[in-house]
Amino acid sequence: MPYALFEDDQKLSEEFPTQEDVWQYADEAGLVDVVDGKTVLEDGYTIQPCSTEEDTGKPIAVPPAVT
Repeated sequence: MPYALFEDDQKLSEEFPTQEDVWQYADEAGLVDVVDGKTVLEDGYTIQPCSTEEDTGKPIAVPPAVT
């Protein structure tokens, strides 16, 4: 399932094959912060799955583990 970056409910980015790819895109765009040791998106931004179905799922709030 592809994923994209959203602001409020508006899709901002192209679709990427993985959540990690969207996190990298958001980081390169300067939309990622580190708060209390946790990597987070700036307020108003979410990573969500893209789907042709009505239910696209819930926003993803936690980044993948960085190795």
